[in-house]
Amino acid sequence: MISINLVPPEIKDKIKEAKKTASIFGVALVIVIFLAVASALVRAANYMVLEPALTSVNNQVATSQNELKEFLSLQNQAATINDRMSIASKIEEKKARWSQITQDLINSVPQNIQFVSLTANAEKSPNFVLQGKTNSEREVIAFKDKLEKATFFKNVAFKSSTTTNPSDNPSTTAETQKIISFALEFDLSKLFYDPNQKENK
Repeated sequence: MISINLVPPEIKDKIKEAKKTASIFGVALVIVIFLAVASALVRAANYMVLEPALTSVNNQVATSQNELKEFLSLQNQAATINDRMSIASKIEEKKARWSQITQDLINSVPQNIQFVSLTANAEKSPNFVLQGKTNSEREVIAFKDKLEKATFFKNVAFKSSTTTNPSDNPSTTAETQKIISFALEFDLSKLFYDPNQKENK
């Protein structure tokens, strides 16, 4: 059987070109459809997976920032409290414990000495001026010695001393009638007693 092709060569070429164009167009169409589908899948994945994860991360970042602000606020408060405690400690170190000081003074007083007046000022030297009376010079000297050995006192010195003559009452002796008025001045050696602190005397 003989097949005769009567189509001119120009038309054949056009038909071939049309087939090539249709083939390229088909491939391009397939690629476009594939890209569109892939883009849709990416968007769906982003919406379903990435956006919730991103939202969760943003929430965690916001929470962490709030916690950091609270921590910084607490840190500032702690620093303020520490500063105030340091100031309070320094003030306390410079504050005299008068209950301890007066107890030490009372423990140093001999039995036969009577106080007349006591002036105390921790900011002025001498810190103490004590006036008293007794009927024996030995008691005054013993009192001075006890103050020098006491925990809180130093630089003990006589400021003045006067003796009142005995009366002519024959029922009493001169020793019991005699009144010695004296004044001692001394300083504080420390403001309070610390059991862990060594004595400087």
